[in-house]
Amino acid sequence: MFWPLVGFAALASAIITNKVILQHLPLVFFVGFRMLCGGLILLALTYRSSSHRLRFAYLKQDFLPLLGAIIFTNFVPALLKAYGLKNLMVSKAAFIGSLDPFVTALYAYVLLNERLNTRKIIGIGIAFTGALFLCFSHVGIEQTLPSFLIFSLPELAAFGHVALSRYGWTLAQVLLKKDRYSPFELLSITMIGAGVMGLATSMAVDSITDIAMPPLWLVGLVAYTVLIGNVIGYTMYASFLKKHSAGLVSLAGFSIPIFVTFFGWVFLGETLSTNVIIAAAIMFIGVFIFYQNEVKELLHVRDH
Repeated sequence: MFWPLVGFAALASAIITNKVILQHLPLVFFVGFRMLCGGLILLALTYRSSSHRLRFAYLKQDFLPLLGAIIFTNFVPALLKAYGLKNLMVSKAAFIGSLDPFVTALYAYVLLNERLNTRKIIGIGIAFTGALFLCFSHVGIEQTLPSFLIFSLPELAAFGHVALSRYGWTLAQVLLKKDRYSPFELLSITMIGAGVMGLATSMAVDSITDIAMPPLWLVGLVAYTVLIGNVIGYTMYASFLKKHSAGLVSLAGFSIPIFVTFFGWVFLGETLSTNVIIAAAIMFIGVFIFYQNEVKELLHVRDH
C-alpha cells in the first residue's frame, strides 16, 4: 500500500494548494476554471477510444441523467466544498470530507437496498460522532459567519458537499452499470459540464476586476491543483481500485485528512487543536470498526 499512500499524500497537497488559491481568486470562477481544465484534459486522454460516445447525438439520449450527474457530482458539491475549505481550518474540512464512504454506505442501503451489518452501523455512528465533535469549536473567520445550532455555515457546506456528491455518484452509477460510458468518459463529461456552469455563474456574480490576470506563482498553483487534484488523482484512484478492493482503498484514503492536517501545520501555520485530535481519534475508531475486514486483509498482505 506504499504507492496508494503516496497518491493520497499528493491529493492532500492539492487540498492545501486549493486553500491558498481560494484566498486570491473568486470561489465560483476558480471552481469552474479548474473543473473545465481537468475535464478537457481527461477528454483528450479518452477521446480516441470513445469518440462515438462523446458525440452530441449519443449524449442527448442521456440528457437528464447526465445533467443530474453534472449538477450533483462536480458542480454544486464543488462549490460547497470550496466554500467550506476557504472558511474552515483545512484539517476540519478534510476530516468532514472523510465521511464520504460512510455516506456512500447509507445511500447504498436506502437507494440500492444493500445490507448494512451491525458492525458497519456502529462504525458509521462512531465516525459521525467524531465529525460532530469537530463542530463544537469555531476559529478564525468561521466565528464571524452565520450558524445553525452548533454548525457554522462553512461546516454545513462541508457536510452538504459530502451528501450531495455521494448522491450524484449514485445517480451516475446507473449510467455506468448500463455501460453507457466508462468511468473516465463520465468523469470528463461531468467535469466539463460543471466547468461550463461554474464559469457561466462566475460571469453573473464575479466582478471582472476580481479575475484579472493573476501573478505567475498563482497560475502555477492552479496548474498544479488541476493536474494533481483533477487528473492524476482520479487516475491514480482508478489504478488503485484495479489492484485492491474498494474497501481497502477507502481505508487507506483516511490518510488524506491526516496528511492534510500535517501539511496545514507545516505550510499554513495552522495549529493542531485538541478538538481535532479527539475527533480524529474517534473517527479512526469508527473507520477501524467499519473496515474491520479490510484491516485484516491489509495485515495479511503485509505479512506476505
